[in-house]
Amino acid sequence: MRGGMKAALGAMATVLAGQAPAAAQDAPTDAGMREAHAVLLGLAQDGVAPVREAGADIYYSIVDNPNAPRLVTRLEVSGAPCRARTISALQFPERWATLTIGLIDLSRVTTAIAYASVDDMIAEARPVPLASPEAEQVVLTGAGLYCSSRLSLSGRSDAADETCTDRLDLPMMDEEQKARGRQVLAIVADFCKAPAFEGK
Repeated sequence: MRGGMKAALGAMATVLAGQAPAAAQDAPTDAGMREAHAVLLGLAQDGVAPVREAGADIYYSIVDNPNAPRLVTRLEVSGAPCRARTISALQFPERWATLTIGLIDLSRVTTAIAYASVDDMIAEARPVPLASPEAEQVVLTGAGLYCSSRLSLSGRSDAADETCTDRLDLPMMDEEQKARGRQVLAIVADFCKAPAFEGK
């Protein structure tokens, strides 16, 4: 079944090819950039490694029940490494349900706020410095950080459902998450030159 999923996702990848302009300077490795995007999108978690292909990583949701739907996400970067494309397919056994095509742009981050707990993050209270060892949650905001179009493949509707989110959450609850989070923030600040980090 995975072969069919990969074929479907690979075909959809060609729709988005060549949309991003060339980067003005050398980028971190493709693998490092894909991992940074995956962390912010919540794809890289629980120590599960993606299936790596040339220029793309594919993430499979963990499903204990064989009759439950499974989410398959292909993530790739191209000429502009601060931008990544995602192609996600939600598959029920023996049929496709929805396909989501998205674009994340890390150079759009205009604010970065850290909190010492989930409760503080929800209340938007008592922020701490990004470099503080107490930081357990980081909220990145910026207009159009992640935009996506969702298409139904069930035959019930051919209308695209387009949405954009201006917020991405970066958990830093344990040492592994903190290490990944610091790496992501360094990429966003130092390579993507996000406005949130100007003058810092």
